[in-house]
Amino acid sequence: MKPLIYGYMRVASDATDDKLDDIEQQMRSFAEVEAFCYATTFYECQNGSQAAFNALTEELKRTEAHHVVVPSMSHISTHPILLAHMVQRLELDAAAQVVELCDVAEHAKERVGNLRPAVDD
Repeated sequence: MKPLIYGYMRVASDATDDKLDDIEQQMRSFAEVEAFCYATTFYECQNGSQAAFNALTEELKRTEAHHVVVPSMSHISTHPILLAHMVQRLELDAAAQVVELCDVAEHAKERVGNLRPAVDD
């Protein structure tokens, strides 16, 4: 059985449905490639709210899941101290690891950039 992974994103007031669908699809694709079962996405729609984050934390504990994917860490918080606190809360309360899509994309670029074509002798 594949391990569960949950998505989390903060929704800007000017975000279009198409943009949100695109981001969610990227998170779902990541889950599929990395052999996770994508459970659902938690959307934080109100500026300054942590309601969806709190619900995510409770869901991780309830399902004993340990993985969260975010488009970027700024979706958790743009404030460095609050970001560190919230990530630590996921780690301590739910033993969860947070994966950032932009990190995954950068690592993929690095791997592809390091590939060299085979040379026939």
